[in-house]
Amino acid sequence: MFQWLVCLVALLLLTGCVSSMLATMAVKAPNQQQTPRAVRDENYARRFDSLATQSWRLPVGPPAAELSVSVVEPGDYAFRYAIEVKQNEKGHRWLEPKFEWKLPDRTQIAAPAVKGTVLLLHGYRDAKENVAHWALALAGFGYRCVLVDFRGHGRSTGELIGFGAFEVNDLKLLLDDLQKRGLMEERVGMLGISYGASMSLLLAARDQRVGTIVALEPFSNAAKAVVEFAHGVAPGQAAKISDGTFASAVTKAAQRGKFSWNDGDVLAAMDRITVPVLFYHGAKDTWISPDNSRHLQAKAPSGSRLVILPDDDHVLLSMRLGTIVPEVKQWLDRYLTKAAEVAAPVVMAN
Repeated sequence: MFQWLVCLVALLLLTGCVSSMLATMAVKAPNQQQTPRAVRDENYARRFDSLATQSWRLPVGPPAAELSVSVVEPGDYAFRYAIEVKQNEKGHRWLEPKFEWKLPDRTQIAAPAVKGTVLLLHGYRDAKENVAHWALALAGFGYRCVLVDFRGHGRSTGELIGFGAFEVNDLKLLLDDLQKRGLMEERVGMLGISYGASMSLLLAARDQRVGTIVALEPFSNAAKAVVEFAHGVAPGQAAKISDGTFASAVTKAAQRGKFSWNDGDVLAAMDRITVPVLFYHGAKDTWISPDNSRHLQAKAPSGSRLVILPDDDHVLLSMRLGTIVPEVKQWLDRYLTKAAEVAAPVVMAN
């Protein structure tokens, strides 16, 4: 998944000016460095687009960018999901989600009742297509799901990312837009993965329209997370880079992006969050340590909960459904809506 990053770090070590190159890599739009496979795969992208009842582009900023937004409405999608082990001819093995669905009959006179709106946020260097499994699951339970590519990710535009410095305002503008379109009530639920989970928490600290959050493997501090992530994804190469070089890269990244890392201090933002948070983290996560969620949960409002999954790492947890989706549904039902349950079957093997 991030093999290209391992190669890039190795190349940096050979070319010199490591801190400057790391700084550029950190803040330059990820989709200008590598496009996620789910976006490159035209067949999958078209199939994803068929799910959306509405799709549009939203101008945001500053700095200027356009967000790619899609909406998946409630319905019975006959959703089936599993995680498969794949292997290539060289013996390399990896995990890959496999899911099936069919589009509901949208010509029905009576559309399913909407229990609430949930904003689904993808991870770092990823895209909204890779949270489609969560949209299908939650839509089957009666939730309208809004999927969005962060600036510089997926199909969105934007030259730079800000680890919260720009993204929180982008999300506030998205909530404004959803209200104008009549696609959300007074409060919205959030489900974010890694980078998306941290952005959800930062948004909740600044916007009372967030009703509750499900945070999967968030980081607690953006400046520290970029270094931790590098060590986790490319441990051999990162070990050759000094702490001083990493510190210099972090400083240069903020200068080039023209933002403050304080805007990405999620732990500090927890003091301003008033809604309960459901945290999940994998005990085997070496990219973003579960200690991040432990520290965040310790400062979270009363009623918040942390679940550590003993066999999950950073990649597996982001694919996970079967183990945790029943509790996520109950959490959203409790804190986002009191509407009657929509009983659509969801079959999940993992």
